[in-house]
Amino acid sequence: SFSSVTRHKPPQCPWCGKHLGGKWVPSGKKSQSRATTATTVGKEPQQKCAAEVNSPSLESSESVTQLIVAASSCDTDPKPQWKEVLVSTPHMGTSASQCKSQGSDRGSKRPKEARKVTEKPTAGGTSVTNPVLMLPSSTMKPAILMPCSSTAVTSVPVLKSKVREKSTVIGPKRPIRAILPAPAQTCPEAGATYVQWVTVPQEKIKDCETPKNSNKSAKRSSVKVSCLKPSTLKQLGHPVKPVVEDQNLPSPVNSNQHALAEKGLKIVSVLSYKQSPAAMLDLGLSTARGRGKCKNPSCDYVYKNRHKPHVCPSCGWDLTKDKKPKLFNMPVSPPGLLDPYQPLSAAQKEVQRQSTLQLLRKTVLIPESEGELVEAMVLIQELNSTQVVLSNANEETIAIEQSGWPRYYESSSSHCFLCNFPLFKGGQNSVAGQEDCWLLTDSHLQTATIQLKICLNPQCLALHSFSDIHLGLFNVGNKLLVSLDLLFKIRYQIKHGQNPKEAVMLVLNSVQNQPVNTLNPSELFHIQELLCSGYWAFECLTVRDFNDMICGVCGIAPKVEIAQRNTDNVLHLKNVEFTWPDFQAPDEVNVDDFWSTMESEAIEQAAFPSSIPITKFDASIIAPFFPPLMRNSVIINTEKDKHFSDQPAIGNISTLVRLIHEGTFKPDLINTYNKDELREILNCCGIPNKPEDTKKQMVMSLCALYAYIQNGILTTKQPPAHLTAGKLYKICPHQVVCGSKYIVRGESAHDHVDLLVSSRYWPPVYVTDIPRQVSLCTDIQYHELAAQMWGKNQGCFSDPMEEPEYVSCAELQDQQYSMDLSGTENPLVHPITKSPLRWVVHSGDAVEEAQEPAVRHHSLSLCQELEPYSAVLNEIKDDKASAVRRKPFTFDNAAYYYLYNRLIDFLSSKDIVNQQISDILQSCQPGEVVIRDTLYRLGVAQINTEVELEEETVLP
Repeated sequence: SFSSVTRHKPPQCPWCGKHLGGKWVPSGKKSQSRATTATTVGKEPQQKCAAEVNSPSLESSESVTQLIVAASSCDTDPKPQWKEVLVSTPHMGTSASQCKSQGSDRGSKRPKEARKVTEKPTAGGTSVTNPVLMLPSSTMKPAILMPCSSTAVTSVPVLKSKVREKSTVIGPKRPIRAILPAPAQTCPEAGATYVQWVTVPQEKIKDCETPKNSNKSAKRSSVKVSCLKPSTLKQLGHPVKPVVEDQNLPSPVNSNQHALAEKGLKIVSVLSYKQSPAAMLDLGLSTARGRGKCKNPSCDYVYKNRHKPHVCPSCGWDLTKDKKPKLFNMPVSPPGLLDPYQPLSAAQKEVQRQSTLQLLRKTVLIPESEGELVEAMVLIQELNSTQVVLSNANEETIAIEQSGWPRYYESSSSHCFLCNFPLFKGGQNSVAGQEDCWLLTDSHLQTATIQLKICLNPQCLALHSFSDIHLGLFNVGNKLLVSLDLLFKIRYQIKHGQNPKEAVMLVLNSVQNQPVNTLNPSELFHIQELLCSGYWAFECLTVRDFNDMICGVCGIAPKVEIAQRNTDNVLHLKNVEFTWPDFQAPDEVNVDDFWSTMESEAIEQAAFPSSIPITKFDASIIAPFFPPLMRNSVIINTEKDKHFSDQPAIGNISTLVRLIHEGTFKPDLINTYNKDELREILNCCGIPNKPEDTKKQMVMSLCALYAYIQNGILTTKQPPAHLTAGKLYKICPHQVVCGSKYIVRGESAHDHVDLLVSSRYWPPVYVTDIPRQVSLCTDIQYHELAAQMWGKNQGCFSDPMEEPEYVSCAELQDQQYSMDLSGTENPLVHPITKSPLRWVVHSGDAVEEAQEPAVRHHSLSLCQELEPYSAVLNEIKDDKASAVRRKPFTFDNAAYYYLYNRLIDFLSSKDIVNQQISDILQSCQPGEVVIRDTLYRLGVAQINTEVELEEETVLP
């Protein structure tokens, strides 16, 4: 009944001497071994039981012994004292099996049905009874045998000495995992007990006591054994706590998660993806040859059996290939994953659209400067070396293009960047097949193929395609691959005042005419549309800091700002319908959300060329553009409140505002005034009235004049119904843009006030051609703010009801900036002037004799400190940057219209700032660097290159 418990069985049975296969043994030695065994059994029946169990344990449990030796904490003694313990483990079936007469298969499984241990024939044909296995479990006692007992080693002295010598050599190197056979199950009524010898250190004997009551649940040995799989620990008598967690649908995991799969269950753990911690169900099997774990690096599915499945049930990885596998294209997806051979529904397409946009925003990050892509540009130049070879075949000249650009492109990702789920790559009959596209470079035009991949997570479905900009190409909807140098050329043309569509056509025409690929008009128009949409996506994916456009001289708080407008830069409304809210919507708008929406729209039109552009647009959400450091915490747009009348109001608006400031007239109490009081107010404001006018008529006349001011006072003519009203922006004296607003309806003073209130600091001097309307509109809309900024002067240097005076404003004098260390910032107090006073003026050229005398109070020439700015204002009219901003362009795409205006503001301002930095660098001395101060103005700082040695302090 000897059982071989190691992979390498002995050449003969140590109990009965039966030849077990392997190396051939002469028949003489066989009979001698049998005789020795028979003699031992006959002479010492009491010791036979111990010898039968002890002899195999010295060999078969050798690997177990070595593991316990390595795991125990008392291994320091080079010659430890060992004792052998007989452990009884009830409720376990016997693992003894008959010795076969010929070579047997060690991998054969034992039957699951119960076995009764009875007399077993020996090699000589006699029956030998095992007295230990026949004893009931209640009579079993732990037997301790010293390893120096002669009776325990006389039967196999040679084998024992050989094993001991081997153990001393292998033991210190590494622990060897014991691979034991699965236990055979027996019937409970048989009362049989499995007996196993475990070699343990002497000091661990107390932990291996047999439980007194075998009818209760058996207590396992507390010997700590490491590096064993759960089934092995169970056979050795150690408790194994199963992990039971249910998770039906695999949830998306981020980069900090990985999944463990066990019998179809998905266990998600929050661990670092880069680390590879040992799983709680790790078998310890070697994974170098692909056994034990899934070959997918991000999948931790573990199969317990030695026969691995063909396909990983967790991620769908093909486990049958020996080489580095690719994703297994299954006709049927695993449960919970997308079936890539079924078309996507409308809801799934929307999920895929949003996920793909998020993927592009996170993975495609384009540097702003062309100099940061030097390697890509060099690669483009190398691959652009195209050769056209003319060959004569059948008396016809054929042009053969020899291009350095590949014709097949594929994403290198095997897992989704968003959720870490596996990607599927299929053919034409799947949702992730191959797409034919054009490849456009500066030297030629050719066709190429792009392989698509789709995320199998139903909550993601992100479409992964070729998007590596370091190879010099930008992917436009898998329909066009354009080299990056062409996109930079388009930007250069736009920066110098070229229409975006014309810039695209200019780049297309600059591509050399190749005799290989000729385009018909429809193909040329299609490539032009793709290149145009691709360019705006390229700009939206470019990483840039809009604070870089802040003027290096004025910083975030210019002392003087000049209003500019461009009524010819408009959006055509044939494809876009602007809507206005029917309810009382708030004036505040979300700047970040608006511009993020515009960028997402442009990226979506490039990633999905068949998508429909914006057709309806809520005009009340249109936000102005500011550099982030120059905008206020609250941004407003009150254009929805514009209500213009065809009949202009009659009366003196300045006088009406003065009466409101003095408290003589309160608009909210207009119904409480009698006819005489109303008539007096009408006469003061110059509103014509008759003695027979009723109170209602007088109230209507006053309300009309007040509404004319409150609605913003129309300053320009209304635009046509199919066009917007253009753009209003303000610049500093160095012609750097400080803020822009895009107007849908006709421009009014309201738009100027919105732009000023949304700024971080209201400039001390605001120059505009409608100063009177702007100041009066501020008085009506923001009465308390206007009272602090100019009191009753209505934005003038002096009282507008008196004669103009030539003044000197000490606040406007140049003074050294001192940083406020109090930590509290008052937006009303300007950091340069240290005063809340403000003025709204005009350049002086717009003053005409026919205008009202009150307009002359806003003249710039009335202030001594502002006289030098007259020459600056005249230079702005003829400046190149100003000419580019005033280009008359009409757009038919809403997203492109707003993105263009933001881009042209940034590019034109950034060029001016770069020139400022260059001028400062030329005057820098060695050891000086250019910095920005707290107001974001450029300055020079000295680098202390001397290292001061710290004096050592000697303690008394």
